[in-house]
Amino acid sequence: MRPRFLPALSRSLLALLAGCAAFAAEPAARKAAAKKGDTAGPRIPADLRISKDIVFKATPPGSSEVLDLWLFEPLVQKYSRAPLVVYIHGGGWGNGDKLRVFRPDTIEVIRELNRQGIACATIEYRLANGGAATAYDSAADCKDAVRFLAKNAARFGLDPTRIGTFGGSAGGNLTLVTALGDDADYPCDPTLNDSGAKILCVAAYYPATTFLHPETMKGSNFERPQRLIPILGGPVEEKRAIAAKLSPVELVRSGSPPIFLAHGDNDTVLSYRHSLQLRDVAEKRGVPIECVIAHGAGHGFSGGDISPTIAEINRRTVAFFLRHLTAP
Repeated sequence: MRPRFLPALSRSLLALLAGCAAFAAEPAARKAAAKKGDTAGPRIPADLRISKDIVFKATPPGSSEVLDLWLFEPLVQKYSRAPLVVYIHGGGWGNGDKLRVFRPDTIEVIRELNRQGIACATIEYRLANGGAATAYDSAADCKDAVRFLAKNAARFGLDPTRIGTFGGSAGGNLTLVTALGDDADYPCDPTLNDSGAKILCVAAYYPATTFLHPETMKGSNFERPQRLIPILGGPVEEKRAIAAKLSPVELVRSGSPPIFLAHGDNDTVLSYRHSLQLRDVAEKRGVPIECVIAHGAGHGFSGGDISPTIAEINRRTVAFFLRHLTAP
């Protein structure tokens, strides 16, 4: 005789297996949703006008693996073609995504620029997390995002000759490299070489500015040379040419665009010595530079009582962009 409880047991096992399958699939689904910006994620201010998921590059060309950006449209039309600020996210070169633009030390800059008639974009780039890509590829992607927007300026109502870049931490490093490095020295998309992009200024919060001066890394998360291997694609001794192209202190020269830096003096992730070193080099080479040191601030301007405050740093950042992007 067949036991009567077997059908019920079978149904229970099927339900359990289905639940396990759903649980196993959940991380992939969450990852896919996050890539599309469909998760609850950060709170997006209601006053922003955003064009989402604009694809600017396939990696490699012709593949289904693409990089995209979000474009924040100006809230008022002050210019026939809007100046543009491109935001580059942080995350140690191996993490993060374009939604980090909604950090409190960033999104208020974007909102105020939009109120002043300036368009902004936040971009994706290949991450240097131990795979084939290094930060050298990340820098090329950042440059290509700027060049794509410039080449398609008429489509988006942008002025390709009035562009600024902005980022924090690893994104601060990449924003400086994007603005200061010669495009020809990076593996950029050759179809964008005629973009006509002109970067007039660059602002970086708590950036890395050198991979060639170990003393600058002392006491930071990146003091151990092994931390640099996925970023550079190997030990710095073997990758000095790439390390130089990712080191803003090696890239800044007479004629470089004006630079704004802000860094906390209690930063143990990337020491504020990075910003001081770039300040000193830029001044020697005649490049206009502002360097704000936030006393009591850690990485990301963390800290209960920092001076100047995040609001003041953001105000000065906005003023910097307005001064250089809206001058007649």
